[in-house]
Formats: sequence, C-alpha cells, structure tokens
Amino acid sequence: MPITDFPSVLQIKDPIHGYISLSDVEKQLIDHRISQRLRYIKGPAGLSLVYPGADIALLGRTLGFLHMTRIFLEYLGATIEEIQKGRLASYLLMLANGPWSNVMEEYLTMRGSNPLKITKAILGKTEIGTIIENHGFSKSEIQDVIERGVPIKSVRLDIKNCPINPELIDDLERDSYFAGVDYAQLEFHRLFDATRITKNKIAVERGSLFTLESYLSAAVNMFDAVYFHKTVRAAELMLLRVLDEAGSQLFPSPLDNTLEFFKNDDLTFLTRLLRVDSEESEELKTANRIFSDFNKRYLIKLVSTRAISDPAFLNKLSTPDGLFSIEQEIAEDADIDSHNVYIDFPDRASVTFYPGKFDLDGIALFERGSSGYEFWKLSDLSPMARSFSRILKPVRVYTTRGYRSKLKKSADKVLESVDATGSK
Repeated sequence: MPITDFPSVLQIKDPIHGYISLSDVEKQLIDHRISQRLRYIKGPAGLSLVYPGADIALLGRTLGFLHMTRIFLEYLGATIEEIQKGRLASYLLMLANGPWSNVMEEYLTMRGSNPLKITKAILGKTEIGTIIENHGFSKSEIQDVIERGVPIKSVRLDIKNCPINPELIDDLERDSYFAGVDYAQLEFHRLFDATRITKNKIAVERGSLFTLESYLSAAVNMFDAVYFHKTVRAAELMLLRVLDEAGSQLFPSPLDNTLEFFKNDDLTFLTRLLRVDSEESEELKTANRIFSDFNKRYLIKLVSTRAISDPAFLNKLSTPDGLFSIEQEIAEDADIDSHNVYIDFPDRASVTFYPGKFDLDGIALFERGSSGYEFWKLSDLSPMARSFSRILKPVRVYTTRGYRSKLKKSADKVLESVDATGSK
C-alpha cells in the first residue's frame, strides 16, 4: 500500500480497519458537539430491527469513510493536501446526516434540502466552517470539493458518486461484519491498486476485472439481503411516514435554522415522539402511533410485490405526489384509508445502495498492448456490470396489520395492470 506522510495527531481503534488516523483539523471537528451527536444516530435506520448486531452509529461510519477516502486517494497518487481536502469533504457529507440518517436524507431531499445544500449551511452557519478556516482551508474551496470533486491529476473525483466508492466500500464491510452476513469479503487494496485516472475518468486494469466484479457482486448481494430486505424497509417506511406526518413539528429546516436542527438525534426524536399528549396536534398523535408501533417492532407487512419496467410508472413513483396518488388508488379500491398503504421501490435516497446508483460507464478497463494502451467500456466485457442496469425493478406494497387480506387483491390488481408486456 502506498504511504504518505499524512499528518496524524490521534489514532482511533476501529473494528473494521484497525487504527484510523486523524489530522489536527479532523480531531477538532470530531470533538465538536455537532459531530458528537453522530454517536446517537444509527444508520441505516431500520437495519438493527432485522440484524440486532448491526446497531451502527454514524460516528463509526464517518471514521470509516475518512479512512477509505485516504487509502483510495493515496493509490491514485494524490498529494497530502488533496487527501485532506477529500477527507474534509467526506466528513462534511457525513455531518449533514440528521436523525434516522438515510430516512431523513430522503425526507429532506424531497423537500429541497439535499446533502450539498446542508453542507453549505454547516460551513456558513456553524463553528465547523471556522475550524476548517483556522487550519488554512477556505469554506468555499471545501464546498467546491464537495460539489465538484477532489481536484486530482487534472480531473475532479466525486468521492460521493464515484462508482468505485470509498463510502460504499466501508458500508459493505461494516454492515456485513455487524449484521453477520458474509457477502462483502472485499479485496479493496487490490482494487485500488489496479485503479488509475486516465482520459478524464476512472480506469481499472483489465487483469483485475474479477476483483472489480467481486466488489460489484458484494454490493448487489448486500442490496438484496440487507439494504432492501423487506423488513428493514418496512421499518424505514414507517419512519418516513412519521416524518411525512409531523416532520415540520419535530424540527426546523436545516437550511433556515441550522444550529437548532443539529441539536436533534435519534434519542431526542424517541423522547419527543413517545411523549405526545392529548392536547397536541392530530399530526403528532398519528406520528406517535406509528412510532410506538415501530419502537415495539410492530411493523407493517408486505402484501404484494412485482417487478416493473414501465418508465412512466416508475417515474411517477419517484415524486411525492405520484407516490401518494398510487397509494390512494390502491386504498380506494380496497376501501381503506390511504394512511394504511405504503409503497416501496429500490432507487430512492433512503436505500443505502441499489443497482444503478452509480454510473458504471464512468469506469473503463485498460490494458497495455504492443501499440500502447487499449481501453474498453466496462459493460462491454462484464456481464456483472451489465446486470446493474436492471430494467425490471421490484415494487412493493405494505400495509398495517389487520388489512393484509383486504388489501392484497387491490394491490395485486394495480401492480399487475402495469407493464403487462414487460412482465412476459
């Protein structure tokens, strides 16, 4: 592994990566109250209800993301300054998480407060920006790295959306370890060692295709077995419904009142939602009922599922109004309240990973031949990569207990009416 003289003032023991080094600026950031609240935010929010050992705090994930960012950038030949900028970008992206992590990200993103806007608010409205500036980095240059990528070898490497993704690699290893599933045995050092920046994109040696495919396979397996597990998603859909019902009464906008928003964590939400009295709003009372069931693991149940490829239907699902209209259609057909219908699909912000999340056309394969370097599209040589562009996507319908038999026929009818040709 390449070694840089990355300045380390503190080492923290991590169960996945061993000792993780922090620079002076990172140590000061970790010690800040806004950072320490990450100890009390778990993610993915529904994971521990299926895998009790995977009760993972975001502070550990933050350290893992920093560590993997450093290793990846070292292999790509980044300077110490570029590595530090990349790690600060990674850190701020993790800091932008609110209570219930992935669930909150979807709720806020659908309302115009995506992670990039939140990191900008953190830099501009909290002491985090001052700490960074006191160590020689301007707020604007770090926000630029977050939005456009780490400047390295004449390209911009987007560490959040790069298909060989340091955050995802840490998530796969960490979640596999704590959930107790053996789907993410990754040779990431070999993968990073075979990776280059060339022709303004990420390229991997053709001889290491199997290593790259092992990484892709691990991600798909974790999607199927963990991140899109029907019960994990049932729990997360309930938390999303809590926020839909009473989010504006639970916390202020992270863009309008940044400091107040970051006073919240999973524990403050739990305390507030379990102490709703009879004098409070109907929205909070509904949120209290849903969260009480979640807290007792009295979860909604899957009643229907179907693989769908119709782009118009899938696009409709991706908007709040479209999603609600389909839930309402199913509820009306079953003659029940639409509050008892929940629809889920894979490519949404609250799903940690799904096939197609990263653009694999951003990766090339290369090999040195007799006349120089040759390049290929990854999808031309890898069946695994081609499988990532899944046309059929599983759409699920859930309901609260007591309505399963009543809703199943209506849910099946609506889903089966879509994409009849594609289902043959």
